[in-house]
Amino acid sequence: MVKIARPCKSIDTSSKNWTKEEYEARKSAEEILKGANDKIKPPSYLNSNAKKIFKYIVSELTASNILCNLDIYVLTNCAIAIDRIQEAEKILNEDILNKDALKLKESYMKDLFRYTNELSLSPASRAKLASINVQAKTDKEDPLLKILGGDNK
Repeated sequence: MVKIARPCKSIDTSSKNWTKEEYEARKSAEEILKGANDKIKPPSYLNSNAKKIFKYIVSELTASNILCNLDIYVLTNCAIAIDRIQEAEKILNEDILNKDALKLKESYMKDLFRYTNELSLSPASRAKLASINVQAKTDKEDPLLKILGGDNK
């Protein structure tokens, strides 16, 4: 039987139990490949609603620190998909039998699920990211870890 591999996830969103050494090695490798995150802005060709969606997603993912400049393309297409789904939904609210709007919505919904997976926006991924963020905050406030880390402030 042939097994189909699942896409690899970031170490921070992975549910696998890693040893400390495996985690550190993988985290280090990901950080090297990740690149900068100083240019995450919506492209000028997006309409105003898609720009708002783009900025909203970025603001919600800022705490997780998983985005980098290369994610702009996925973010852009995700924002477009959401915007188009909303537009199709407006049409369907007026005419529930509008086949063109229904096809458009179905097509962009498939795209949206793919983009949300890429951006770790599923409920399970968000729960994992929330857990990571809470742990990071706890570690940051832990006086013993501050001393061990050389933070004498």
